[in-house]
Amino acid sequence: MNKKGFTLIELLATIAIMTVIATVLTINVMNIFEEKEKIRDDTKENIITTAANVYLELNKNESLKETCKRVGCSISINTLIEEGLLSEEDVDKNKVINIYYENNEQKIKIS
Repeated sequence: MNKKGFTLIELLATIAIMTVIATVLTINVMNIFEEKEKIRDDTKENIITTAANVYLELNKNESLKETCKRVGCSISINTLIEEGLLSEEDVDKNKVINIYYENNEQKIKIS
């Protein structure tokens, strides 16, 4: 007997295998995008933290620096943008950087 096509079972098996492969690929691609977004957010946070530290180290901010060491302080993103330490399009201007010291170690929280 001469076969000229696929049987129903062969087609269903092929579709099932392709579905599994597509599902695995989709999950992996979604994980890659999530990791990329997390890395981007961590990088932005590091840039903001560095800008806040530079702002505190400027000579004109000695009293703010001492206050931060004693009781903590807050710096707005707008202040860092105005000082030229951050670019406006790279950050959310409504955020505030809270700086405090715990066990003689500087802690920074962005909210």
